[in-house]
Amino acid sequence: MFQFKYALCGLSLLTSYTAEGLGLRCLRCDDVSEPRFCERIEYCQDGDVCAVQWYQKENGDTSFWTGCQQQSSCPKVTNRTIVQTNKRKIHGSVLCQECCYGDLCNAEGCGAPAYPTSRGPICFNCAHTLNPSDCHHVTLCGTNEMCFLGERPVFGQRYFTSHCEDIHACENHVSAPIIVGRKRSLRGHRSYAPCSGCCQGDLCNINCNASFTSGTIINTGTTGAPTHMTEISGNYAFYAHLTSSTTNNYVIFNNVTTNEGLAYNGSTGIFTCKYSGPYVFSWTIATSNQRYTGTDLLINDVALGSSFTDSRGSRVTADSSTGFVVYNLKFGDKVRVKVNGTANAMLSTFSGWRLNYNDAYFYARASTSLTRPTSISYGFSFQNVITNNGHVYHSGNGTFVCPESGLYAFAFSVEAHRQDFMVYFYRNGHKLNELGVWPDSSSGPYEDTSSTLQLFSLTPGDRVYLYTSESGSTLEPIHSTFSGWHIGSTTSTPAFLQMASDSTSSSPAYYNTEYLDTTNSFYHTQFQTPKDGVYLFFWNMEANGRHHRSWIQVNSESVGETISDGRNADYDSGSDVAILRLERNDIITVKQDGAADGDQTMISGYFMFS
Repeated sequence: MFQFKYALCGLSLLTSYTAEGLGLRCLRCDDVSEPRFCERIEYCQDGDVCAVQWYQKENGDTSFWTGCQQQSSCPKVTNRTIVQTNKRKIHGSVLCQECCYGDLCNAEGCGAPAYPTSRGPICFNCAHTLNPSDCHHVTLCGTNEMCFLGERPVFGQRYFTSHCEDIHACENHVSAPIIVGRKRSLRGHRSYAPCSGCCQGDLCNINCNASFTSGTIINTGTTGAPTHMTEISGNYAFYAHLTSSTTNNYVIFNNVTTNEGLAYNGSTGIFTCKYSGPYVFSWTIATSNQRYTGTDLLINDVALGSSFTDSRGSRVTADSSTGFVVYNLKFGDKVRVKVNGTANAMLSTFSGWRLNYNDAYFYARASTSLTRPTSISYGFSFQNVITNNGHVYHSGNGTFVCPESGLYAFAFSVEAHRQDFMVYFYRNGHKLNELGVWPDSSSGPYEDTSSTLQLFSLTPGDRVYLYTSESGSTLEPIHSTFSGWHIGSTTSTPAFLQMASDSTSSSPAYYNTEYLDTTNSFYHTQFQTPKDGVYLFFWNMEANGRHHRSWIQVNSESVGETISDGRNADYDSGSDVAILRLERNDIITVKQDGAADGDQTMISGYFMFS
């Protein structure tokens, strides 16, 4: 699902498109106390979006209407008639209206609460339908349940049943072949193996090709032996480099440093999901020689993330940019990177890792240019909300609201055009730290993108957002993004965030400002791993009026590299992500070939899993 959200008269308007081919699925109720209590859906027509309207009845009571609505009518709130349906007209005074584009996105709106962060999946819930897509009823399952879809013969026909099923019972849904003939009748001469199985994820039990759970045999309607579709639970993370420059093509990052779970293929450049759930993907693309390169992060060949790398300028020889995407994958989904332009070898990388299914996470993009918020209490409003587990990100005011105490990672990329300005993390009206991001394209008609990944310890209700004190600052659309995810306990997770507040010319780079170090393992120039396991590192180096390169090293061996060139625009940053399996007491340092400027030069990292 691809979506974007934009504000309208204090309300939010969300648009996107679903890639499943079944049409947008919206909650459909005329009179409910909260949208999330609606247990019926409808499939929208082309051009329609999901809508929520809060209205006051003629007797003074208030209620909610949910359903499909033409996108063109979303900005219009008629004072008396809420909506004209094919069946009847609802009368009352409209108090609020919100539209969105995304399956079940109208489960909240107009101040009504969303589904809880910790919950089971929303599943189809019907008995005896001729086709799974004929089901229009849904239900909220328990946290120990999954979505079930099965078929069996009734009165000489094949019928489908969908509902919630206990996760332990899902392993028992294996059906023996039955005899079926033409037109779904049982009066024939061929054997048919019925569909039967469970899957994880909202509305996943809609067809026999859903992401069924580990150990379940799924019969997909073909004759002969049933097909085994097995999800493999576990930890997944990978990190790979490009060794041969690629132009206008899919990028095959063939030098694989880390491949936990073996889901990434270095021969094809494709990550194939073996275990459904939320994943973070990051890519860094470098280009040079006055070229510019657009990059797309593709999930099943649908672009859900993009970045832009621009090395144009009279004195610039190289540039790099880093992007992030957080997305819920289904079993079998394929993820890869494609460039329109040239990706330079060795300096271009691709990485990804799985998050915990029930944790809070989000990913949003700017669908239009974003100007500085009018209040320091709110942030840049990234309207295109693609992923939002627990509805923790609120695009109307650009804020992430912390649902539970713990350690959180936040990443953002900002693109500037003919401007330079500093963007910072804020919490509850105050700057979180002095570690900003400074895109600088002030010297010409070019673009510049800067990125960061920072870690914070938060408490419930903390509001985190992006803000700049510089008036007139504008974030360019599409490539400007904001994302975040819960990592774990602050007390038990090794994690750090360090900054060079002054220019550092030493090698290894010297970080003199500490914002986080949960295990006291960072010592100005090095991080000493406190235990065995897989770690994530992000580092950014700021060049001031010079060409600059850096290398992240493990025990003096280079495992990643950045490049930046500030000779044309004065300032330029180069960043990258590295995911590494390390042993206790390994030493992580950043080597550099000259001085890095202060304030934006930083490094962060955290322990992912053993």
